[in-house]
Amino acid sequence: MATPTVIECRVRGAYWHVKNHPMSGVTLVGWARTLWAHGRSIDAVAFAPRLMFLTCMALANTLAAIADGALRPRWGRTKVRDDPVFVLGHPRTGTTHLHNILAKDETRFGAATTFDVGFPSGFLSSGFVKPYLAKMMDSTRPMDNMALTMDTPQEDELATNQLSGCASPYAPLMFMRDEAKFRKYYELREDHDEYPIERAELEAWKSAFMTFMTKLQYKHGEHKRLVLKSPVHAARVEVLRKLFPRAQFVFISRHPYDVFRSAVNMADKYYWQCFLQRPTVADVQEFILKQGEILHDAYVRDSKSLPREALFETRFDDLDADPVGTLSKIYKHFGWDGFDETVAPVLKEYATSLADFKKNSFAELSDDAKEVINSRWARWFTDLNYEKR
Repeated sequence: MATPTVIECRVRGAYWHVKNHPMSGVTLVGWARTLWAHGRSIDAVAFAPRLMFLTCMALANTLAAIADGALRPRWGRTKVRDDPVFVLGHPRTGTTHLHNILAKDETRFGAATTFDVGFPSGFLSSGFVKPYLAKMMDSTRPMDNMALTMDTPQEDELATNQLSGCASPYAPLMFMRDEAKFRKYYELREDHDEYPIERAELEAWKSAFMTFMTKLQYKHGEHKRLVLKSPVHAARVEVLRKLFPRAQFVFISRHPYDVFRSAVNMADKYYWQCFLQRPTVADVQEFILKQGEILHDAYVRDSKSLPREALFETRFDDLDADPVGTLSKIYKHFGWDGFDETVAPVLKEYATSLADFKKNSFAELSDDAKEVINSRWARWFTDLNYEKR
């Protein structure tokens, strides 16, 4: 039986809108690969201004990519450390907040910024254009009003999506009607029962991801650990452990009802800015629900194989109520030194700066919506010990 549509969200917007697009940093090669693979499903007339904008950006990004390519003899020799820290969690569970806090420890960690992931082909050589490119995005995130600058810590999968020509679970942001085609990029498993990935597709993702990781490690230096955050990594614990044997993971969870309401709000305020085809509200709802199922089930399954010292789990409510105390527990669990002396003062200052930040407030979910969540995300409640309200 099909899931009833229980949400309302914007699926139409100003046809000329080009700000905040996740493909703004694509090169001509990446853009050509995307159009070759998905061009026939694009609603070209409706999104002509957006398509022209991305094509113009691809020309400029290609020049920046050539400049970064000239630096390849330098960054190409960089050894990517095998001990990055990955922040895991479903979208809208507080992964951004946690990532921002961890990135404050600049003596230990190096994080990807909005500029790095937004323009992954040329960020090493084109930093001088950041003030001009910043005009292409809002000063706060559309979905929650958190500050957004070119230097804000950001999700690495945004870079991988562009470098791979949309071989990523982020591609449905552009091609929402075709969401099911991209499910194989969550777990990246050739032996998956429902969504197996072909070897060539897996290698395309790995090549894009490791290229970005190499450039990011070069930017920060081999003495720093990378701290990375992309919610879709929650489904890739097994793959990431193979790539980085000494990786450590911090998983954050939140009540399923709150996650769903926040996800719908994000869809309403942001997704329409990304579309290259016109979806229905039902398409968007299915993307939210299916993503939740895939990420949760894969994380619960694969995290069981992690040694205790490689994983710390927390909740959004705990982080929100006491960020310094929560981070202290994380540092103690992983045996990271220097928290009280160098990290705590910076975090206290950061927490103070957020004192006036107002979180989104949402209307209570309808009984129909709760019924859908209780059914589709049933394992969230049992596995993570959340009560149905």
